[in-house]
Amino acid sequence: MSGIDRAGVVASSACAIHCALSALLPGVLSAVGLTMLLTHEAEWALTGIAVAFAGAALIVGWRRHRSTAVAGALAGGIIGLVAARLVEEAGVHGLGMALALIGGAVLVAGHIANIRAGRRAVAP
Repeated sequence: MSGIDRAGVVASSACAIHCALSALLPGVLSAVGLTMLLTHEAEWALTGIAVAFAGAALIVGWRRHRSTAVAGALAGGIIGLVAARLVEEAGVHGLGMALALIGGAVLVAGHIANIRAGRRAVAP
């Protein structure tokens, strides 16, 4: 399980960093030839990857330790990221960025908590 969570931390962090860079420094991404990261398709792809890892971690973690706090964090992060994408698509960019950063941070915390809860579940 911790492999899923470690990959989830990377995916969630990458998603949050991407959102911050896209909103705050789009010129830098363009200058270094990474304009493809500024597209809606890239945003949905990163969101999808982060959500997939979080969903897998949520299912595996729940089966292993049944922590409602961990499940709530992962579910909340998933909802935050999806809401961010939908709000962005509706044209409310500032709110979308804030939701994406919060959702990504909550997912990172959820994955870390899932790793810890999993370790406690197998400890004697």
